[in-house]
Amino acid sequence: MSVLDPKLTYRNLKNKGFTDADNKSKDHKWLHFFYNDKFVLSTKISHGVGDIGEPLIRAMSFQCHLTKSEFIDLAKCPLSEEAYLEILEKKGFLK
Repeated sequence: MSVLDPKLTYRNLKNKGFTDADNKSKDHKWLHFFYNDKFVLSTKISHGVGDIGEPLIRAMSFQCHLTKSEFIDLAKCPLSEEAYLEILEKKGFLK
């Protein structure tokens, strides 16, 4: 079973081009991803303590248009921003 550290995941997503969204809530941080100034997707991370568990990893991977293992690599850093863009391009999300 995979788990992710929410603070590290947040920081790594920000380092790969995700930006903080204007819509804020007291229990989640929303992140948007833009490509060439065009909105591509959004995802959210809980403010709560504790790791991001399997159900949330699946939800975030779906929101980011990745498989679960690809999202884990994106969150933990083996998957670079450039490789992420290539995946999104191949899947048709960067048109």
